[in-house]
Amino acid sequence: MAPSLTVLLIEDDFLIRTCLAEFLLDSGLTVREADNCAEARAIIGAEPKLDALVADMTLPDGDGMTLVQPARERWPDLPVIYISGHGDLRRDETSGDPARDRFISKPYTLASIQEALLEMTSAASD
Repeated sequence: MAPSLTVLLIEDDFLIRTCLAEFLLDSGLTVREADNCAEARAIIGAEPKLDALVADMTLPDGDGMTLVQPARERWPDLPVIYISGHGDLRRDETSGDPARDRFISKPYTLASIQEALLEMTSAASD
């Protein structure tokens, strides 16, 4: 992966977030981390560039899906990966385009997130 890619990772489980962030950092990505919606909104408002968003669907102060709208207002083609332990029941609320929106169910492999990010950011830059 290109080192210029910046990903916002929103996950309230400390161990999951830390493991995934370290894996992505080791893969050459820049990772911004948030453990709730409020932190994520602050990062979305302040970050000069995001190349992808990885959002847990269930957060202590809301829903990861609600963060997509403000992020895509700034970056309209932003790829988003929704992660959830509850399946993809809200898939109909997304664009339906796998280059823009993907659901990955927990438990997942770290490599599956990395692979999806690579595919989605490559498609977005084409």
